[in-house]
Amino acid sequence: MDALYIAAIGLEAQKEQLDALANNLANVGTTAFKRQSVDFSAILDRTPKTSSSTPADATATQANSLLRVDQTPGEVHATGRALDVAILGSGFLEVELANNKIGYSRGGSLQVNTDGMLSIASGQALKSDIRVPTGASDVRILADGSVTATLQGDSAATVLGQIELAAFTNPESLQYRGDGVFTAPESAEPVRARPGEEGVGQLAVQSLEGSNVQMTNEMVSLMLMQRIYELNSRVAQVADEIMGMSNNMRRS
Repeated sequence: MDALYIAAIGLEAQKEQLDALANNLANVGTTAFKRQSVDFSAILDRTPKTSSSTPADATATQANSLLRVDQTPGEVHATGRALDVAILGSGFLEVELANNKIGYSRGGSLQVNTDGMLSIASGQALKSDIRVPTGASDVRILADGSVTATLQGDSAATVLGQIELAAFTNPESLQYRGDGVFTAPESAEPVRARPGEEGVGQLAVQSLEGSNVQMTNEMVSLMLMQRIYELNSRVAQVADEIMGMSNNMRRS
């Protein structure tokens, strides 16, 4: 039975890892995507899922606890778009989430939503509360985080607001919630500052950070996973054969 249990844990670990790897490959071209891997120890410690009475957010937290996110920065490339920014070094853009919660994202492909708020590509508005008036043109983000625009009837640019970055001592403690957005545990208090100040990273304007997924490394991991999966399957098969032999000997 121990051999079957060990093989089952191994098969489950490789299945979870394969799902994470497939997600990595699917997002190799996604802006600021961070490579994910599976924490094997979390699989061993994971408690069984309860009945339907378990809150949805608790179930999601349980599933996300298996994942470990590699916060290594991706390669920065120029886009020429005025509302694109990449973070050089540590730091995240703070965004507004539901229930007055704060999210953290490095996805710098900003846009003006239907309410005139500056937001990330997935729709969450920046916590900086930067509003672009109707009729404004030439909206730009400067290297110091200032957001400017030419208002209707004006010839000179007006500063609309200031983007600040939030940096964490241990960014690996952040929990991924999808769409490139992370949430922080209650014990993690970020350092908030303008770009380039107090150890926070700088902004590269008209640029975006790419994914940190390396295709070659993922393909090597895929081959290794397939081999380990085969070995665990073989262990389960041999354990089953031994149990069958033991039962036959007892009958005889």
